[in-house]
Amino acid sequence: MRGPTTPVCRNDSCEVPAEGLVLQFRRNGLLKSQVKTRQTGTYRILLRPGTYAVTAPTLRPPQKLTPRLVRVPRGSVGRVDLHVDTGLQ
Repeated sequence: MRGPTTPVCRNDSCEVPAEGLVLQFRRNGLLKSQVKTRQTGTYRILLRPGTYAVTAPTLRPPQKLTPRLVRVPRGSVGRVDLHVDTGLQ
């Protein structure tokens, strides 16, 4: 999700799907995989168990992605919702 999208948010939800965002997953500094978000802002990626740093190389300050670290559990499927802070308040 990406938000807020306007300086003054007047809706119940200030976020919109982060369509077309490239997400990179690194482990021990090495790029292990990347994925591009769909029109709905969703993505699906298969990763080995472990901890990964997540980046979005097209984001420019003050935009930032959270969380920056994700943990993939052993033997199960996990879900991580990522958010892009646009820097607007």
